[in-house]
Amino acid sequence: FNYRSTHHLASHGFYEFLNWFDERAWYPLGRIGGGTVYPGLMVTAGLIHWILNMLNVTVHIRDVCVFLAPVFSGLTAISTFLLTRELWNQGAGLLAACFIAIVPGYISRSVAGSFDNEGIAIFALQFTYYLWV
Repeated sequence: FNYRSTHHLASHGFYEFLNWFDERAWYPLGRIGGGTVYPGLMVTAGLIHWILNMLNVTVHIRDVCVFLAPVFSGLTAISTFLLTRELWNQGAGLLAACFIAIVPGYISRSVAGSFDNEGIAIFALQFTYYLWV
């Protein structure tokens, strides 16, 4: 569903996404796609796809969706390092970044092809905490 929603957003634009009725979700009833989801994941992937295409890096929206979680997983390790370094010291930051890189619960949500909200949400939480501190 998330990939199909992102593909529709990238193909038809944000306004059409908000009014999109997905007849394949919640079969046989269907679902109003744009009005019943939090569009952060779809907008992030669509924005990255648009930026890459503006820079003449031709990439399919599917590839952006597949690699979004691993990229944000790496950014999560960096933001965890920055946050922990700010709170304690550089050694603790390096240890915290290594720990978050090997946590099984996070690995299962940040592998290539896992296109769900957690891949971006955990990075956003860590980076927000770092900016707040």
